Amino acid sequence: MLARRSPRCAAILVAFGALVCARPVTAQTFDLENDRVQMTELKGLWRFHTGDDPRWADPSFDDSSWALLRSDTDWGSQGYKGYGGLAWYRFRVRIPAKHPPLALFVPGLAHSYEIFANGHLIGEVGRMPPHPLTVLPSNLQIAIPDKFIPSSQPTVFAIRVWFSPYFASMGGGGPWGAARIGDSSVLSEWKALQVTDLLRAFSFGDLLLVFDLLAAVAGFAVFSLRPTEREYLWFAVFELSTAAYLITAEWSFFKPVPVSLSFVEQVFLSAVGNVAFLLFVMAVIRGRRGWLFWMAFGSNIVCLPAVVAGQGGEWISIGIMLLITTAAFLLYAICVPLLLVRGARRGDVDAHLLLYPAGLDFGVNIVALISATLYLLGLTHSDWFNNFSSSLIQRPVPISLQNLADFLQQLGILAILVLRFARSRRDEQRMAGELESARAVQQILIPEEIPAIAGFRIACVYRPASEVGGDFFQIIPMDDGGVLVAIGDVSGKGMPAAMTVSLLVGTLRTLAHYTESPGEILARMNQRMLGRGDGGFTTCLVLRMSAEGAGTLANAGHLAPYIDGEEISASGGLPLGLDARSRYSEAGFRLAAKSQLTLVTDGVVEARNQGGELFGFERTASVAAGSAESIALAAQEFGQQDDITVLTLVCDTVTAAAEVYAGSPTLLPA
Repeated sequence: MLARRSPRCAAILVAFGALVCARPVTAQTFDLENDRVQMTELKGLWRFHTGDDPRWADPSFDDSSWALLRSDTDWGSQGYKGYGGLAWYRFRVRIPAKHPPLALFVPGLAHSYEIFANGHLIGEVGRMPPHPLTVLPSNLQIAIPDKFIPSSQPTVFAIRVWFSPYFASMGGGGPWGAARIGDSSVLSEWKALQVTDLLRAFSFGDLLLVFDLLAAVAGFAVFSLRPTEREYLWFAVFELSTAAYLITAEWSFFKPVPVSLSFVEQVFLSAVGNVAFLLFVMAVIRGRRGWLFWMAFGSNIVCLPAVVAGQGGEWISIGIMLLITTAAFLLYAICVPLLLVRGARRGDVDAHLLLYPAGLDFGVNIVALISATLYLLGLTHSDWFNNFSSSLIQRPVPISLQNLADFLQQLGILAILVLRFARSRRDEQRMAGELESARAVQQILIPEEIPAIAGFRIACVYRPASEVGGDFFQIIPMDDGGVLVAIGDVSGKGMPAAMTVSLLVGTLRTLAHYTESPGEILARMNQRMLGRGDGGFTTCLVLRMSAEGAGTLANAGHLAPYIDGEEISASGGLPLGLDARSRYSEAGFRLAAKSQLTLVTDGVVEARNQGGELFGFERTASVAAGSAESIALAAQEFGQQDDITVLTLVCDTVTAAAEVYAGSPTLLPA
């Protein structure tokens, strides 16, 4: 029912609303005189004359004999190509008696200039001769004071222009677009629109700029966590220099920038970025720094001196400078892809991944640079490639071919870094697993408790370093009441070292059932090491001590023991695992009553402080008479670099008669 009545209800409501709102209405009157946009484009013919004369700013000067040139393009395209120096423009503007505050908008004028209104200077950009400062053209708005505007006749504007002769071969000076005059507030809005239009043109490039900055921060952050992986450092430097290059290039469109400073800055930043990218490529492909690398590196080094030498034409002309910088970049742009091709041929996945986007980017840069250089040298009438490249995509935002190539290269670099980071994490996890397994093996092999042997006081301290090393020691009681002690250090780290320790400890314990001779034990252990064939070696010292204080030792390249802090000088053989013909002679000694025998590994001697100083043999000897705990702590606090193992032994059953052996340690033939 309601559905049937709804159209009728709607009609009634509309009619009611019309009756309620009905009242007399006066139509709006539009005032085209007062409400029009107060701005005029000064696009037409201006009087032009080369040279310089202060009288040309005078509004009464007769300029009827001067040439007429278009006001929206430079003089080089209007018959004055090759002219560099001072020149003047003059034009007249009829300004109504009643007008708002006025201003003149100049969209760009090469290079430095002064603007006069009725003979009075109202604005300037750069610096004029005799000490000129050449600047890049940029948008500028200049206020026109009312006192310089006559009430009954046109206002005469004169523009004094300095165009550096150094750039005369590349074109001409003067305006790069039509100027405008009008209400200063309207011109401000117009200028804001020009800035908006420029920002829109740069929008995709600015997006890449933000990406470059974020990528640089991320690269430096990752490098701080992984200082050994230099590719992250070079990537960060490349991204930062690229961002700085884009900022300096874009800034010149908004503010007058000295041409010399702009050239030097951009060439320097470009060279830094190129070198950083080259080093990044070398880190990615793990390439050798051969002739291709040094040619690419050197090509960037010569650019900056060439630009500095070419400033002002004092040493070389701009044509020579452009040819040097172009040739240098071409050499660089050829060598780097060849390095990637070389890496790809070796089967490097990262080189394959970077080759295609980097090759596209270099290719676009090469064609653009050649096209621009030929245009600047006057060998072509238009920079055709850059014109084509800049209009590749217009909607929703302008994207040039160079932008697209840069973006694809960034994606390629990012993909490589993500893959490398993932591989590094996987390798770290695998190594962490191996490290944990090695620690477990080593903890099993290192005695947790010192066996209680009647007549001996034995103490041992083991301080592992951050990595699993190859330190080991064994204390084996003998049937006659004596003790067999072995201490050693396997070369290498991690699981391989732990497995070698496992082999040696097993061999030592097996041999202890058949022989008590330290020299024979070392010879058998040497044979087992040689049978592994992995190229490693082990230092080891084996000694047998009787309950009466008589000792026999044999040494395979290990640190000599200490008795009461004095080193026992004993000849030793080669470390285990180096030579099958090695023989290990034995030497005897006696331990006096209350004397302490101290054995250490090289983790004590090679402890290193922050200044790089070693703990050394003298410090080791000075603390060797102390407890095992104090010796290990002294080395550890000095600066532990490797596993530290300290073993001390005192024979309590030595009789007073045996004290005749006290004093300097003495070795006797076994």
